Amino acid sequence: MSEDPFFSLSEDSTWNACIGQQGDELHYVEGYLEAASELANAVIDKNMLAKRDTLVLPILYNARHAIELVLKYVAGQLFDCGVLAQRHPANHDIKGLWDHLVAADVADEAIRNHLKALERFVISLDRIDDDGQELRYHVNRDGETSLKGESLANIVVIRDNLKELSSVVDGLMHRTIGFVAERKSGTCTSRCSRADLREIAGMMPPLADWGTEAFTQAKNAVKERFSLSNTQFSKAIDAIKGNREFNGMIGGETELPYLLDDEVMLVVEQWRIFHADREGKEPEVVEGGRFRSADLIANIKKRRECVDALSGTITSHEAADLEALFYLGRGDFFPEHFEERATAYLETIGDDAELRARTARMLDKTNLLACLERGARRAGRLSLAERLGAPPAEPPTQDQCEESSQASG
Repeated sequence: MSEDPFFSLSEDSTWNACIGQQGDELHYVEGYLEAASELANAVIDKNMLAKRDTLVLPILYNARHAIELVLKYVAGQLFDCGVLAQRHPANHDIKGLWDHLVAADVADEAIRNHLKALERFVISLDRIDDDGQELRYHVNRDGETSLKGESLANIVVIRDNLKELSSVVDGLMHRTIGFVAERKSGTCTSRCSRADLREIAGMMPPLADWGTEAFTQAKNAVKERFSLSNTQFSKAIDAIKGNREFNGMIGGETELPYLLDDEVMLVVEQWRIFHADREGKEPEVVEGGRFRSADLIANIKKRRECVDALSGTITSHEAADLEALFYLGRGDFFPEHFEERATAYLETIGDDAELRARTARMLDKTNLLACLERGARRAGRLSLAERLGAPPAEPPTQDQCEESSQASG
């Protein structure tokens, strides 16, 4: 038979799996761990008593290999971003890999905790298979029977602990991804990651209470939890104060480069006028056959009037800040990059026509208010976030207008 028995494809693509160029490094970690769990579940759920002795070996090997792969992934990522000074030798020594990472004392509480949680799994499998051979071959490199110090393993116990192992491995993988991404923001100290600084900011009292006993208690709690010296604590506080988002968490205010709070509220006012018919309603899907030309013309007219109301008020610099604030609230980038993003948006606004078009596109966004509020909070504009989060003022009733007119008369 000429067709490749494993890599030829059928006409039915339902079961095509992505490998190689279309695969991903983390698929290896997840795949081996999932295989271990699926096999253990199958043996128990299907009452496969006759296969206990044969399937326990690939179950344990897959678990061990998943641990080896995740440790190598983490070590590689941390080396590439400059956290580890040197790579670990290319071998199958999971205990050596784990020791290498623990000894680095990575400046991130979550990574250290995940490594600590992985310890008992590493020790267990390293004890019976320190080089990745014993679970694969009946005879090891020394010519002795593999696993000769063991005689029994319980698949129910293995299955139950694989659930915890899966949680630990998943947490370590995803925290490593987040940690590496956060390093690009530049917000960190020699002892604290960006995530650590966020935690510390959340533990501190408002700036108005600094100098009180509340500050002292918080400082001591932070130092103990993160094992910080006084100098390291001071550096963490400086980093927090220098960060738009974290400074806001302790009650500090940071201005936007050009955009004023009142100008944001003017935009929101016009946005509310433009979307008045949506107020308090869930978004709905409108079929093409239900569109009427009169409605479309009215919508275009209202949109133009709202843009006209903002012309001469919102400059290109302010429009760039507004756009950056919106996308910051949508979670597209770190607050540390606000000025950089606003500058990039500004460079694409060439003339008044483009300024009007960009203003119109902002007004079109049904999630504008929600994103601006989140963006303002992340940008350290707490007072603006509060104004954006407050319900709109009710227009005066006819009776109130008449009373006001009589009083002024």
